[in-house]
Amino acid sequence: MKKDKKYISTITIIISAGISIFIIAQTFLLRKENGGISAALPLIIPALVLLIPITIVLITMIFKEIKYKKILDNGIKSVAFIKKATETGNYIKKQPEVKLELDVLEENGNKFAGEVTTVVHFAEVGLLKEGEPIPVIYKINNKKEISIDIKPDVKALQDKIDRYKTQDNI
Repeated sequence: MKKDKKYISTITIIISAGISIFIIAQTFLLRKENGGISAALPLIIPALVLLIPITIVLITMIFKEIKYKKILDNGIKSVAFIKKATETGNYIKKQPEVKLELDVLEENGNKFAGEVTTVVHFAEVGLLKEGEPIPVIYKINNKKEISIDIKPDVKALQDKIDRYKTQDNI
């Protein structure tokens, strides 16, 4: 549901910006007709103020989606359990980088060891405790290539966690 709200808010912003640009364009043309180009030029600034940030946001969203699709190619969505979380000492945009040592569940229920280094919000570092599940995607042909799943199917993830806990009587 959260994903749907994200798209709805994005669409609302795009539609609002489109309507605003349409109104600015209409006013621009009207002023150009009545007072010449010099009377209409000040309207270009509000149009640019709307267009530039929206373009940047849309390009960022498109690149994130392309990156996610690339990760999913030949990848398996699964769940991993944290064995150890260690801060690397590096910070990206003031957020700590963390190395996670994981037990990753395969489709057949077997586990394999893996690790991933990722940037997390500083408030989430304390939540990365041993045994905590996290959604991951691992490559079929290279199980060492693991990524955090940023769009997990929560129900499927919970089913895998429940099956694992039932198997191991946790």
